[in-house]
Amino acid sequence: MRRLCLLWAGLALGLPAAAGDDLLSLYDRALQASPALQGSQDTVDMLKAQEDQRGAALRPQISISGNYSFNYFHSNPVSGNPRSETASTYPGTRASINLQQPLFDLQAYLLMKSQQAKTSQSEEDLLAAHQKLIADLIDRYVDALEASDKSTILATELQSTEQQLARVKAMQARQMALITDLYELESRTETLRTQLIDNDNNARIALEKLRELTGDAVTELQPVRLDIAQPPPEGNIDAWTQQAGQLNPELQSLKHAVESARLSINAYRAGYLPRLELQVSESYSNTIYNNRQTSPYDVTTAGVQATVPVYDGSNTDAKIREASARKKLAESQMEQKLRELEKQTRAAYLDMQTSPARSTATDRQLAAREKSRLAMEKGYGLGAVTIVDLLNAEKQLSSAKLEQRQARYRYFKARSLLYFQTGKLIGPELAKFNDWLVLRDKKP
Repeated sequence: MRRLCLLWAGLALGLPAAAGDDLLSLYDRALQASPALQGSQDTVDMLKAQEDQRGAALRPQISISGNYSFNYFHSNPVSGNPRSETASTYPGTRASINLQQPLFDLQAYLLMKSQQAKTSQSEEDLLAAHQKLIADLIDRYVDALEASDKSTILATELQSTEQQLARVKAMQARQMALITDLYELESRTETLRTQLIDNDNNARIALEKLRELTGDAVTELQPVRLDIAQPPPEGNIDAWTQQAGQLNPELQSLKHAVESARLSINAYRAGYLPRLELQVSESYSNTIYNNRQTSPYDVTTAGVQATVPVYDGSNTDAKIREASARKKLAESQMEQKLRELEKQTRAAYLDMQTSPARSTATDRQLAAREKSRLAMEKGYGLGAVTIVDLLNAEKQLSSAKLEQRQARYRYFKARSLLYFQTGKLIGPELAKFNDWLVLRDKKP
């Protein structure tokens, strides 16, 4: 529970709200709307109730019972003595209080400990669900930004190409441009329009994927800043891999599953042991057997009851085999998860480590493409290059713009994955991601 509270603590530090749909506002909405998160919380509540039920078997059981009866007593006459026949009516009263307290029940105790391990497992699952929600939100937000950027870049290229087309049409009308240049421009213009239609649709689909998390419409996103620093991961790759093995909530959940199965095996084996129970009772009655009337009396009893299992139809053996198989399954899943964690953690670390150099390279590439495009435009005006060369330069410029943004997005995804695998993707980390977004002012 301590680790679970860390997630909420990070989001309760008075983080500033932003206009529009930024990561914090979307997370707040997703937090309220996530059925997976609610299901994980319900599972925790259910298992805690089951834990209390197991614990109740070790606590005192006290019961009070009472009985009031109206009785008619008739005695048949003894042979030869009719006066011996009697009849009477009287009320009967009985009351008792009983206390039962297990003194030695190892099976019940170990089953309670096994249930506690299951509860801890569900709490780790809840923490994992919180972090997965943040990871999914970042991933889908970045995908939506990338689709939006691509539409913007395509629209800019289309506008530039349409201007070139209008220019060449005017020149061709005066027989100052080749008809092939006109056809190339018309073809490129229609291609860009088609690509823009498809990508606009992809951008809308990306927003719908965000809607799945928030439960309502997402209409406007905060674009990524291009001037942000991209700090590399602290420490070495082996340290991060070790942290993943120690802190990843999904792996910790499987460790609790193994422990729960181990305790279950020991608990069912303890079913062969005797059980001791303290029994204390206090009884009052004014009737005896068959509700025969007697003088009021009370009885106080204290004793110890021992129960020795002899044969239960091999039910205990079957439970032991079931728990053993469950333990082996959990161990296999834990080993598989550990290997998956190591692979993904190392890949995310390397990707995040190379991101700053990648972003710098794309910045330089964009600057070079802008110069190339400008030179091609001047060269085309002088007749030194063809329209195909100019269109290629325009296309390469658009690709450089997109790659520049994709480099930033790749850093975001790598950092998100690295922190998710190591169990650190909590509130303060989400706030950092949010700070890397350009915050738009609210419209009046």
